[in-house]
Amino acid sequence: MAELPDFDTLMWMAQHSPEELDKLQQNLSEELISSAGKNAWQLRAVNQHLTHKLARCSNPYQRCITTVTLMRNKFDSLAQVLQDPEHFRNNMAQVLPFKRKSA
Repeated sequence: MAELPDFDTLMWMAQHSPEELDKLQQNLSEELISSAGKNAWQLRAVNQHLTHKLARCSNPYQRCITTVTLMRNKFDSLAQVLQDPEHFRNNMAQVLPFKRKSA
């Protein structure tokens, strides 16, 4: 896995080259997601959701709060499933097949 630059370098990038910092974040995220195996699709979905939310943020503080809130919500959902898996199984949506219309 690529090595994360030191804090001072990241701070300089944030102030002088935010596009480069964003690209570094995307590359590191993709590298980590790709190593996740069968769960990679779930991580990609979370990452895409986060990316869309962050695009609407107007400053770094708002981006931080948005990220923390999203991750807290994901961890809360996971904790609920781990604490009461039967409730999760009983509330899963039933997938119905599409019926084809005859021509």
